[in-house]
Amino acid sequence: MINNIRTSPLYRGGTRRTKPVRHFLRKFLNDWSLDFAAMLAYNLLIALLPIAIALFGILGLILKSYPDVEKRIKDEIINATAFDNTTQQGIRQVNIIN
Repeated sequence: MINNIRTSPLYRGGTRRTKPVRHFLRKFLNDWSLDFAAMLAYNLLIALLPIAIALFGILGLILKSYPDVEKRIKDEIINATAFDNTTQQGIRQVNIIN
C-alpha cells in the first residue's frame, strides 16, 4: 500500500517540488542557526547595559547645567508612572537628593 503511494505521480511531483524547501530547512537546523541567533540576541542585550549606563551618565552631566530641563524630564517620568506609587515615591526621593 505504501509503495503504491510512493510510486504515484502525485507523490513524486510533490516531493520534487518541496525538495529545495526541505533541504533548506534541514541545512538551516543543522547549521545551528537558531542557537546562533539566540546567542547574538543575548550578547546584544548584555552589551546594551553598559552603553545605557554611559549614556545616562553623560545625560546627567549635561543636564546638571540646565536645572529647568532636568526638572521637566523628571516630572515627565513621574507622570508616566502614575499607576505605580512605589516608583513615584522612589523618583521623588531622587529629586530630594538632587
